[in-house]
Amino acid sequence: MKKFNIIVFLMFAAWLTLSAQTDKTAPYKNNPSGIFSFGMRSTASLFSNHDWSNFGVGAGGSFRLQFSKYINTEWFFDYLNSDIEKLAHRNDYHIGWSVMFYPLAGNDDFSKVVKPFILAGHCFDYTRVSENANPANMKQRWSGAIQAGLGTHFNLTPRFDVSLLGQYMIHLGTDIHAHVFSHTVVVEQHKAASLEGHILLTLGVHYKIVDCW
Repeated sequence: MKKFNIIVFLMFAAWLTLSAQTDKTAPYKNNPSGIFSFGMRSTASLFSNHDWSNFGVGAGGSFRLQFSKYINTEWFFDYLNSDIEKLAHRNDYHIGWSVMFYPLAGNDDFSKVVKPFILAGHCFDYTRVSENANPANMKQRWSGAIQAGLGTHFNLTPRFDVSLLGQYMIHLGTDIHAHVFSHTVVVEQHKAASLEGHILLTLGVHYKIVDCW
């Protein structure tokens, strides 16, 4: 699954690069308000519970709809997979949205190439933890989360950009995790709600398709 995600991501990035090279004009006439863009992303995740040992990677997609020179929105879906001592695994599905604020958008010469932003948003998360050898030994939950972070776009052409983002996401929901004792996997779910945080590092590529208004 990981190899497939990487191959799809690289193929999509190559296609966007070739498309961008043939289109040097901006998708809008006077300002960026109304610009719709679509892209793919790859995300690495590091959970803060259990001594920061739960590292996951995955892929997803997103689209953006910009409302002004300073404000953009991103709507995303991510799939993440984490290995637990090679005997169990955790899957996370994120569906959410974020607001991007461009503090340096007034400097048009600078933002044409590099466009840093501050991000904050919300998402819904479905989590499943299961044993590799016995999928019936599993727990699952839905939770809500908020996220905030910093990032930047690298505008390779007026239509095509590569984005790098780091953010911290906090989930509110029941805690589920797996313990391994002498190759025996015990999957637990606590009834009480708890906060669970993790760091996300995301690399994405986007192509501006149309000016909606």
